[in-house]
Amino acid sequence: MGNNKKCDIIIAGVGGQGVLLCSDILGEACIIEGIPVKGAEVHGMSQRGGSVEAHVRIGGIHGPRIPVGRADILIAMEPLEGARFSYYLNDGAFAVVNTAAVPLLGQSYQVNEILDIIRNKTSNLITGDFSKAAIETGSLKTLNIFMLGIASGKTPLQKESFLAAIKKSVKEKFVEMNLEAFKSGTDMGK
Repeated sequence: MGNNKKCDIIIAGVGGQGVLLCSDILGEACIIEGIPVKGAEVHGMSQRGGSVEAHVRIGGIHGPRIPVGRADILIAMEPLEGARFSYYLNDGAFAVVNTAAVPLLGQSYQVNEILDIIRNKTSNLITGDFSKAAIETGSLKTLNIFMLGIASGKTPLQKESFLAAIKKSVKEKFVEMNLEAFKSGTDMGK
């Protein structure tokens, strides 16, 4: 993103994937750097595996919700949720999409068809089974932080700010595991 301190980020997933913690860490990293930040969250039936979304507006002066077609980054922890929120992306946006589907109410779908919906919105797409990668770095519960690491280089924020924000936002006994997941994600995002 260069020296531009503005960046609109949509984080999408299902309940239990850590969308809100990911949003909190982004906000805390902004505060550490003294960059204005606004955010909004929608998490209706999230405890039952429902859709969860968070809007994070770094450096903006407008309201907390990102207008359709204006998001710079999409972090989708579930492919169907990535497709659902891809209409927020602007031309040239960057998307990080987990290909590991969460079975919803016994329904299944073709992940490649879902990814094609996102590809129609942006060619700047990093996909992979990030659930498996998170497990390999310590725990599936670090999926959100792993994916934030992948996307972090596309934000105007410094890596050190993310690390400090993780230390402040994550329970102490899980800090090291989350720092490792973030570092693994940043390596993949290069």
